[in-house]
Amino acid sequence: MPLIPERVRRWPRPWRVALFSLLVLYALYLVAGNVFLNTPLFDAVTNRKPEKFSMQTGAALTLLPGHAVVWDIRMRGQANRTVYVFRADRASAWIDLVALFRREVRIPRIDASGVESEVERVEKAIPPPPRGDRGWTLRFDAIHSDSIRSGRFGKLFVQGQGHGTVGFLKQLKGGPSELFDSNAGFEQATVTFDGIKVLDDAHLAARFHFPRHYRDQAPGLRKFEITYAQLQIDARSQALEIDTGGPHVKVGSAPANARLNADVVLDNGALQPGSRVVWRVPVHAGVDADDRGLLSLQLDVAQDMRVQARLPRDPETGSELHADLRVTGRRIPFRAPAELLPRLSGQVQGAWKFESLNWIADLFVRKPWFHLDGGGLLKGDLKIVDGQLAPGSTLDIPQVAAVADVAGVRLRGEANATGRIVAGGPAQAQLDVRIPHFQAAPTASPKAVLFDGRDMALDLRGDARLQQLREGMRAQLRFKDARVPDLTAYNRYLGGDTVRLLGGTGLLSGEVEMDSAGRVGTGRADLRGRGAQLQVAGMALRGDAQLQARVTRADFNARQFDLAGTTVDLRNIRVGEAAGTSNWWGTVALRKGRIDAAAPFQVNAQADLRLRDAGPLLGVFAERSAYPRWVLGLLDAGEVQASGQLRWRSGELWVDDLQAENERLSLRARLDLAKARRRGNLYLRWGVLGAGIDMDGPQRKWHLAGAREWYDQQPRVLPPAGSAP
Repeated sequence: MPLIPERVRRWPRPWRVALFSLLVLYALYLVAGNVFLNTPLFDAVTNRKPEKFSMQTGAALTLLPGHAVVWDIRMRGQANRTVYVFRADRASAWIDLVALFRREVRIPRIDASGVESEVERVEKAIPPPPRGDRGWTLRFDAIHSDSIRSGRFGKLFVQGQGHGTVGFLKQLKGGPSELFDSNAGFEQATVTFDGIKVLDDAHLAARFHFPRHYRDQAPGLRKFEITYAQLQIDARSQALEIDTGGPHVKVGSAPANARLNADVVLDNGALQPGSRVVWRVPVHAGVDADDRGLLSLQLDVAQDMRVQARLPRDPETGSELHADLRVTGRRIPFRAPAELLPRLSGQVQGAWKFESLNWIADLFVRKPWFHLDGGGLLKGDLKIVDGQLAPGSTLDIPQVAAVADVAGVRLRGEANATGRIVAGGPAQAQLDVRIPHFQAAPTASPKAVLFDGRDMALDLRGDARLQQLREGMRAQLRFKDARVPDLTAYNRYLGGDTVRLLGGTGLLSGEVEMDSAGRVGTGRADLRGRGAQLQVAGMALRGDAQLQARVTRADFNARQFDLAGTTVDLRNIRVGEAAGTSNWWGTVALRKGRIDAAAPFQVNAQADLRLRDAGPLLGVFAERSAYPRWVLGLLDAGEVQASGQLRWRSGELWVDDLQAENERLSLRARLDLAKARRRGNLYLRWGVLGAGIDMDGPQRKWHLAGAREWYDQQPRVLPPAGSAP
């Protein structure tokens, strides 16, 4: 058979030349096109910016100009924080070659098989380019597949027999984008979330599109505000299992015969009338995930959105739920979901046995200084009007363990809690926690008992509007006459050996106010000690004491306290170990006082003192027998008014500007006391007589001539009051 048919040979020469030229050109295309598709040349063209777009393929074939068949395709693209991954076993596509001359890559149709897709958010973003109209345009009119295997959207995974057609347009370098009228669906699909099966035997159908726009006109979630989307679901629902029996909560699912039916239409950010969702899901919750019944959830959209939920009463646990909520309007605020709250009204009634009730405390406080430990039965009847809990709403917890951490002290006890909403402008939410018996211990040493008592009350008050519930919350904690079994337990807060508690018991009452973060508050603490034994700078004291601490400002987060107004009353005090009368007394009132309880522990104060006599004060500097005879006559010279400045830090005590006066006595003193040293200066005057003592450890140096001048020349141990430390 001749290579060129006889009929062709009889054609005019120009025709034969043209045919031969076309055949040569076609042969060259076959060679060049297939070489291009199957060599690194193709990768060099398509993967010029692999961080934004990359594509890997297997074998490829082109027989006609503008048409190609490609196997084993994997494409990855990233826009801002969103990553798209597309895989297919095979794809064939036509490209409009003429459109290339107008800087447009137009592919009228792509047919793909064995398709898998993924969409997820990543931490590292690729900033989008500014708006522009100079880039090439990508136009894919229809990407079609009748064999979609799966789709993953974050933690949501759909697998089954899928099909779909998607079309879009995108101009590069900041140009506009458009999603053409597209559709997708699955038959006999399985839906999982974070690895937990939610639905199976599912029929899914979706339709969606959005108009042409620039990114800055609808970035991120704002794209839903210009999107039309319809979703239909008919599926068998799995039972939801929440097992709280182990150290960590386990969430799972189990086969069930419940159903999910949904037909929802979203248009320009608003649900359309007639949209409806009905989901009946069995709920297993608690230790070993006990069966709680069939939870029915229903969403209906008309002029407004209405959500209803119902769970029949479980006779064993007492759990039940009835909810009927309405959201005014149909628009969904995707950018700020909290904007739904002011549009929310309705009622929620129910009871539920929770394994953990701490989430209730999280509603009221912003930092975990207060929490409910363990579980219990919660009963509630909540009325919501325009996003605000309305008067008449109640919450009741018959029994639960309550824990409060206040200024390094952990208060704990079995409690009952009652919440309610009271009328006001705006309405106020109140949570009243009553602890019939409680125990207090250092936060760092929970087994060491500081005090224990009865009838402690913790009251939380705040704005009942759901958006502001935690922001303006105030808390008040109070108790009365708690028993302090051993005062020595408080030595941990004194530091060092300069001041030590050696024994005694007492009764403690307290009241403190805080904000929802436990940071700033006021309060008081009254401690009445009986038979207190303490040692101050080596001097032993015994007797009764009453501390009335007044906290005018406290930052419990930074552990800083302003103690102005605090007083200490000492009664029936005996100095030293020798037997004798115990009738000495004294009163200390803080004009200014501040505690920095964070390490290193420090107290700064300016105090006024009222003393029965100056005997204990003089005893710090020398034994009674060491003083001149005229001084001994002043030891019991009557009541003394005094003032001074002190600093106490990590077991060290400094006293300066100590001045004491009465009708016969004038005294000036400063002290520097620590475990390793004991120093100080004292000046005494009676009429024209004066004496000074320079104390340095066990050494005493007396100054009888020019005593006042000597004292004034000695260095201070503290900066003057009001200056920086």
